[in-house]
Amino acid sequence: MSRLAAIIPAAGLSSRMGAAFKPLLPLAGGTVVSRCVEVFRANGVEHVLVVTGKRASEVAEAARKAGAEPVHNADFEQGMYSSVLTGVQALAGDVSAFFMLPVDMPLVRNETVDRLLQEFQRTEPSVLYPRFRGERGHPPIIGRELIPDILTHDGRGGLRVVLDRHEGGARDLDVADFGTVHDIDHPADYGLACSLAGTEYPCEAECRQLWEMQSVQEHIIGHCRAVAKVAEALCEHLNARRGVPLLDSGLVRGAALTHDIGKGTKRHEAAGAELLHLHGFHAAADIVAAHFDLTLRPEEPISEKEIVFLADKLVRCHAPVSLEARYMEKLKMYAHETGATEAILGRLGRARDVLVRFDREMNVPAEQLAREALA
Repeated sequence: MSRLAAIIPAAGLSSRMGAAFKPLLPLAGGTVVSRCVEVFRANGVEHVLVVTGKRASEVAEAARKAGAEPVHNADFEQGMYSSVLTGVQALAGDVSAFFMLPVDMPLVRNETVDRLLQEFQRTEPSVLYPRFRGERGHPPIIGRELIPDILTHDGRGGLRVVLDRHEGGARDLDVADFGTVHDIDHPADYGLACSLAGTEYPCEAECRQLWEMQSVQEHIIGHCRAVAKVAEALCEHLNARRGVPLLDSGLVRGAALTHDIGKGTKRHEAAGAELLHLHGFHAAADIVAAHFDLTLRPEEPISEKEIVFLADKLVRCHAPVSLEARYMEKLKMYAHETGATEAILGRLGRARDVLVRFDREMNVPAEQLAREALA
């Protein structure tokens, strides 16, 4: 198997961040630079180089702590390409390809790197790019055959110029990962990164990408959007009534928007969950896996899972529907199939239990909230 490395340029001045220094900013229990290192280490990439410049000793210490090797770029004030050169020159001789991830892009998911690794091993392109909603992002995997060209390039136009020369051997891999295109250039970008880091559900843009990747039909997307509106309304009322700990409205929305991502396959809830797990949306996947049928025990609190489940049962296509009507419709459709009536009535009973619990705790009918959300 090929040995891959990773280069993380972290030598910049962070001039657009005011007094903040990007590599050492706290993020999801670590730092920006440690997040970048860990995404590779978690995927078995042992040769991870962090290129230092400004505040070199502090960045080097953080890099070592995360399991990377720091290499110093004495010419860091000359710009990004000087850090690319420093990293490439420090690569071990047996490296067959390497990732390139600027330190200001710390949101890349472990699963994205795993998929890139598998695709590179399978196809062996000169360059493999992650692609998000039509835009190439980071980290690309760059084949060793580009190293001589990188080392002799004069730096004008940056690494992009070198990569463009090898476009004929390049490939793209579509990924549902906003982190591949989101960099921390300004304080607002960092704020967004803090809100997204470590989440296990897709944001709006990632939902759109998943729909595109799966060629989800428009009427299914419309249903998912309607379910998301109802789910958010149920979540909002439950949070207002219950107080802390609050349900995660982002998780509710992300799971609702993708709950039928597997529609058209046998056991679509399992197929959808498998797809979401593949892309790193594990919390959303657990909800999607249960949205067809679930049991809420008396001692269990209503969670995000029950919210999405109930919202789905209160929406027919794009419109609100009563729980009873939704299941009676299914009975008429499948009454001729052996065992269908018993199975559907069983699911209705379990769904009714969830509805009764919600209505009792909220003191307002969920069906009313669904009608209001879709009015």
